[in-house]
Amino acid sequence: MGTTASRHLSAEELRDIQHDTGFSLARIDYLYGHYQALDRDSKDQVLRSELLRVPPVAAHPLAEHMVDTMLFPSLGFRHFVRGLANFRRSEPLDRKLASTLRLFDEDGDGLLSAEQGHALLARLPATRREMRAMRWRLNQVLAEKELLDSEDVAHITRGLDLEQSLSLRFL
Repeated sequence: MGTTASRHLSAEELRDIQHDTGFSLARIDYLYGHYQALDRDSKDQVLRSELLRVPPVAAHPLAEHMVDTMLFPSLGFRHFVRGLANFRRSEPLDRKLASTLRLFDEDGDGLLSAEQGHALLARLPATRREMRAMRWRLNQVLAEKELLDSEDVAHITRGLDLEQSLSLRFL
């Protein structure tokens, strides 16, 4: 193969990563090259600021939450690539929404409070009109219940092209 990843990872490791994440070998190689180039601290841990500079992460509207929740502290390349796999272009929207909910779910109960729901909406790429509509739907849902689940998030964000905007962009 001659790729960066294949020179440092065994064929079995590459197959496992490909199976676990759904990324192609070319994408794994691309990510591996970026991951290996990241600066590390004195304990050989990748710096948070460096993770935010990886092109597909930097271009994501929820980059800081993604890094803080799924990528940092980095536990190695596999951890890094598994975190990114939640937002692959081919990942189904319901999974992307569930992953998005996890980014804002501070207590890990699978539900968002009103404050967390508003924080999520504030980070989504939307026009003013779309934002007003989402806030209205959010308030309607919160009038009926205190916590939001992934179905509520799907309802609140309907009409947005989240399939594309939540997908990683590779340059």
